[in-house]
Amino acid sequence: MDVALIDYYANHGKSFLHSAAAPSKLLFSALVIASVVITEEFYLLLAIYVSLVSMAVWTRLSVTKIITIAAYPAIFAILFVIVTWDGSLLRAGVIMLKALTAALTMVILIVTTPYPDVFKTLKPILPGIIHDGLYLTYRSLFVLLEMTDELVKGLKVRGGLTKKKYLRNIANFSSGIGLVLIKGFDITEKYYGVMKVRGYTGKIAADKNSGRFSTDDLRAVASGILIFSVSLGIKHYGSIDKSGLYALIVAAIILILSIVYTAKEGN
Repeated sequence: MDVALIDYYANHGKSFLHSAAAPSKLLFSALVIASVVITEEFYLLLAIYVSLVSMAVWTRLSVTKIITIAAYPAIFAILFVIVTWDGSLLRAGVIMLKALTAALTMVILIVTTPYPDVFKTLKPILPGIIHDGLYLTYRSLFVLLEMTDELVKGLKVRGGLTKKKYLRNIANFSSGIGLVLIKGFDITEKYYGVMKVRGYTGKIAADKNSGRFSTDDLRAVASGILIFSVSLGIKHYGSIDKSGLYALIVAAIILILSIVYTAKEGN
């Protein structure tokens, strides 16, 4: 997990999502997450995921890298599918898509928004201690993800993850995750000690949000409202199977058009 790359994307991107204010993108993310939570239909979840891939295309960043970063939660989703397996491939697909779609939503947020702007937006609505805790643990989260990535590579090199030995793989990976978490607690304690040495007294200063609302903000919020409205409408009024499939077809068409348009604009 390249934290420097994520920061570079967030600070040097040129898309409309980069230009939109942090509150608008947070609202977009909240609406999409709400859509994921209320949706239990496979095709509709896939349609939302494809729609987010279209948003990733519009960021004019590396779509492959964005999808790869967002794929990390799939590791834990697979473990959950295995533990709760009931023989239904469709249910397993729903669980995987919920994890991947929620993760992709948040990755799009962080690669288009400098993280200080995100926390400045949250400050008025969160208790100070929670705000500061989120602010301080942001990079620690990516450190843990990078450690998890290194764990997987290490297990593969040492034969801890081998083909057709699923129970052994799960046992080895679970033991490794335990060590990663323990190391994570140790890093957090050292991080807090460094902050105390540098004068942290329970409060981090931050600037106020600009409060501006532009066309780019409108586009971001409208995208979230559209996704949530379709999910809510299909859940309550639509014929779920057909409507979800139609939504997937529309999302796929939008993705193709987005790729073609951005490719032409780049040339």
